[in-house]
Formats: sequence, structure tokens, C-alpha cells
Amino acid sequence: MTPSTREDFLWLMSDQAAPLLAKVQAAFENRINAVRIAKTLRKSTTPERSALVMEQAQLRIRARKKFSQADSMFFTRRGLEQSSGGQIGKYKALRFRGLSNVADICCGVGGDLIGLAKRKLLKETDRTVGLDLDELTCFFARKNIEVSGLDPDLVTVEHGDFAGFDLQCMDGVHVDPDRRMQDRTVQGNRFSPTLKSIFERISRDCSLSIKVAPATPRASYFPEDMQREWIGDHRECKQQVLWSGPRTDRPGQRTATYLGRDGKISQISVDESEMNPTIEVVDSIGRCIYEPHPTVLAADLTDHIAMKYELRRFTASIVYLTGDVVVDDPLLTRFEVLHILPLSLRQVGKFLNSIDVGRIEVKKRGIENVTAERFGRLKLSGPSLATVILTRVGRKRIAIIAKRPDNPLQLSPSE
Repeated sequence: MTPSTREDFLWLMSDQAAPLLAKVQAAFENRINAVRIAKTLRKSTTPERSALVMEQAQLRIRARKKFSQADSMFFTRRGLEQSSGGQIGKYKALRFRGLSNVADICCGVGGDLIGLAKRKLLKETDRTVGLDLDELTCFFARKNIEVSGLDPDLVTVEHGDFAGFDLQCMDGVHVDPDRRMQDRTVQGNRFSPTLKSIFERISRDCSLSIKVAPATPRASYFPEDMQREWIGDHRECKQQVLWSGPRTDRPGQRTATYLGRDGKISQISVDESEMNPTIEVVDSIGRCIYEPHPTVLAADLTDHIAMKYELRRFTASIVYLTGDVVVDDPLLTRFEVLHILPLSLRQVGKFLNSIDVGRIEVKKRGIENVTAERFGRLKLSGPSLATVILTRVGRKRIAIIAKRPDNPLQLSPSE
């Protein structure tokens, strides 16, 4: 980073720039044209600083989905994309409660670091250290620590690399290796640092968590008693975490975890030795259709959650589940079946109009995108909303007319 660039970023984090940031952020929220915003900005600062303010204002707006204090924090584009949100960071930090010295390697802008620093500390000598190879990211992480109200004497951010960092006194380590050194990758041997080097450097007596991509596969050098956990919220699987060491919650298992907005945690966990259950397939569709949460799909636990609730697949290669039981579990999205039709645009449109459906959400599995797009363009009239699930029973292509549980849509006896 050149001296002038460093000076510009330090200015961006200063009290002098704060009013400009707030003003530009409000302008973007009010949908004011970006060119107009830039012209106004350049009357009070340089083009370089104007660009920094505009980018930061936009990043803060996007960051609100992850961080409750986003309007006061600082982000790089990559740092925001790769950071754990506040809820996930807090959840992972629970495993580190009571540990004296914890390091967050490749801490980025501080998403996980803030959560780790807010774990329950035991004494004044306890500390949390963030480490990152990028100088600008370190600037922003330090500022975000300050914004979070954390004691800078107990939480520090160091500029450096993993290979040279002293791990001797650490009893807990979280690592978020860079997965974009060249192109985006899910392969642990292409991360920086590599997964193998992390396991080699960190003692088995140290509590370790490594954040990786949901699709990162198991490798031969992974510890046998390691836990793999897929964590998600709302409708997404956000990350896979590899847990090793004394704080491993379920050694040798894989876990799908859903973090609800209300703070409730829903999980299913299965031993790695039990990962090949017999797939049970039925040739009929019951009262309800269930779609597993993306964390369940990523962890390959669809058939295990099916067994738990006595549900079945109706096509072996498709992850929709069915049954007559009503299951209330955030790891499963329930749809109540109203009617089943052949995959015919004309028949589906006619039926939807007959029950006064004017809006539909289209879901699909085992059906090509172009077909789903055609159904999404159906011309309908009426006040009601329905879900149209396009899928297959065996080789037969069907359209299931359904509704979510909170949808009051009902069919008359004649229908």
C-alpha cells in the first residue's frame, strides 16, 4: 500500500469523513443517482476519497444482512463477502467460552474475531488476537473492534502470515483460510494456508475450528475424530466448519445446523460410520411435501432426517420428501399438497385460475430451468397465492399444487 493510499484509508475511518459517509449512505438509500452523488462529493474532497466513500456506503448497506452495527463498521468488498455474520460468529464463539488465549487466523474485517472476543473471559490476562496478511483489512478489523466497544488491550489485530505466527500460548484457534488465491476453490490443498498445513501446525490439545466452503470434501489427513458442521440461517448454507481438539462437540460426526432469527438452534447430527443409509422410495405422494434445508443437503443428511420423521423420497435421485405426518422442524420446509397434475402448462394454468390463484412461487427439482421459467410466466388472475412444485415421480413429470402452512388457500369440495 502506497503512503498516499494509506493516508486516504485512514482519512476514511476518521471523524472527518463520518458525516460524508452518513450523507452518501442516505443518498443511496433514497435511490439518488450515483453520478449525482459523485459530483456532489467532489466539491468537498478528492476523486480518490469520493470513490472510497461511495464504495464504503454501498458496502455498509449490503452488510446490514450480516451485522447489526454495519452502519458504523468498515468493509472491503472481499472481506464482506467472506465474513461470518454476527449471528454465526456468536454461535461459533460459544465453543471457545472459558479459553484464555484465542487467535483468529485470516481474521478479515473481524466478523468472527468480534464474536470470539465477546466470549466469556476469565481474567484480565485473557486475550484475543486477530491475524491477517492484508494491511488494509487489518486497519478495518481494528476499527470494527473499536466500534464493537471491545477493550483494545484485550483484543489486538496483527499484520502478518500464519507461518510466522506464534501459536505456543494459544488454547483456541479459528482459521478462515483464503479460498480465492487464484480462482474460487473448494479444495483444501489450494487454500492459503492449506488445510494440511493448519492441521500440522496446530496441536491436538488446542481447540480448533476451520471455516471452509460448504462443498469442501473430506481429505485423508483430516483427524478421525473431527466434526464437520454445516451452518446456515434463513434459506442458505453459509459455511462448513471443521472442529478438532478438546472443544469438539460431536467427535467423528457430521452436523447440519440451522440458526433461527429468534436465536433457536435446530440440528441433526450423524456419525460418519452411519453415512450410507438405505434410501426408501415410495411411488405415491402423501399429505405433505418437505424440502430439506440447504445445510441438510450440503451435509448429505437428507435420508437421515427422513428416517427421523418417518418420511420417504418419491424419486431416489430427488431430495423432496413426502409423508402424511406434520413435521415442525426448521431443517425442513413443509408444503401442504392441494392437487397433483401432469407437467402441462395449460392444465396447471386452468386449475390455478379455477381456484382464484393470481400469484405463484415456482419450485423445481429434476426439471430443466427453461420449463420452470415458462410456468413462472403463467397469466393468472385472483387474490390467492400458491406454490407450484415441478418434479418427477420416477420418470413421470408432474406439477404439485401446494401451499405453505401459513397460506389460507383452500379447495372447495368440488375441486
